[in-house]
Amino acid sequence: EPVFFALGQAAGTAAALAVDRSIAVQDVPYAALRAKLLAAGQVLEMPLYKAEGVIGTGAGWRLVREEKGKVVYIPFEGYYESKGGRIESEKFDLKGARFARLTFSAKAVEPGFWWVDLFGEDGKLLPDVNSRIYASDDWRKYEEMIPISELARQGQLAFVSEKGIEVRDIRLEGVSAETAAAWCDRLYASLPQVEVGDLSDAWAKLPRSRERILSGKPLRVVLLGDSIVNDTYCGNVAALVQREFPNVEFILSVRGSTGCWYYRDPKHFEEYVLAHKPDLVLVGGISNGKDEADFSTAEEDMVAVIELAKKSGIEIAVMSPPPSYEWRKSPEDTTWDENFVHARYEAWAKKVKHWQPLRRDYQRAATEKTGVAYWDLTTAPCEAIAKSGKPLNWFHRDLCHNDDRGKQLIARTILAYFEAAVRTRSGR
Repeated sequence: EPVFFALGQAAGTAAALAVDRSIAVQDVPYAALRAKLLAAGQVLEMPLYKAEGVIGTGAGWRLVREEKGKVVYIPFEGYYESKGGRIESEKFDLKGARFARLTFSAKAVEPGFWWVDLFGEDGKLLPDVNSRIYASDDWRKYEEMIPISELARQGQLAFVSEKGIEVRDIRLEGVSAETAAAWCDRLYASLPQVEVGDLSDAWAKLPRSRERILSGKPLRVVLLGDSIVNDTYCGNVAALVQREFPNVEFILSVRGSTGCWYYRDPKHFEEYVLAHKPDLVLVGGISNGKDEADFSTAEEDMVAVIELAKKSGIEIAVMSPPPSYEWRKSPEDTTWDENFVHARYEAWAKKVKHWQPLRRDYQRAATEKTGVAYWDLTTAPCEAIAKSGKPLNWFHRDLCHNDDRGKQLIARTILAYFEAAVRTRSGR
């Protein structure tokens, strides 16, 4: 009988799609039917990965130790003190999934991280997805949503901690963009809402991209930058935008602690931008100053990247830096300043580095000089955090990176810009 139930649901869904599209039921695209069934909760295939019970170093898992406090290069994040050792799974096939639901239970002495590494066809490591595991003496259930690069062919799960994490009952399964967007909705309902303001001119300097959105033609968008841009993508912005504009495809192209000073090199621009054949580039992050604190060539570097895009016939918009390092001094701090100075003690260098992660003056100058679009990803999420009254670092998973909450505020800000493409044309 369960088989008959599933067949009946599939047949009814296919019939409804056929009526909505005025086509024969035999002509209903499988992709559309699959998306509807997944959104309704039907199981269409085996999970991408499954591990029952408490995981250990057996059954395909291995422990990778790291020295506490050691400076390590974390791909797609940059150079940081070690986040601790990790226990990682064997690699597994992603079966073409573009979004996946990760569920597990965990308990930890102190905060740690869940991690999903992605690998391309040639085994090359691609930008990862990760967020926070909270300290808890009792088992805590997690449901996470993983956006998967179009280039990814294999995945690997990991759990990272300095003092150890217990994890059990892991399941990773492919889901539709609609399901991923619905997960975002549930999370966002628990957060302070972003108020983006007037976006009437957001697409004025991106006419070809806006026309593609409105006409339904494919629009390939490259997100270019550093680990903060990776977080922007990992807020499942693709699922949110594709729910309203299915023709928009996002390609994540990032390098840890890297900004326009690197991408301005024509060889790097070819690898990180032109190779993906984008219609639109959104460039951003907080790493456009060399050595973080040195912004002496930031404007010049950004102008160079913009000119490379324009020369290649690609439209480009500059994204201002979203929240990264905690700027509040207390939960009651409701005033933020883009020029706030973050003093970070670097134990490995035995010095304090002062810099401004929300600095935007060089961006404004670069966009004014080149006449390209400028999208403000700073104001709305910072104001949402300011009015939240939440504890310090409530939106973070580590010193400078957002957890699911912070990522969602940024994703909603970008969604507002895409929605403005329609409002701008219709006058609404």
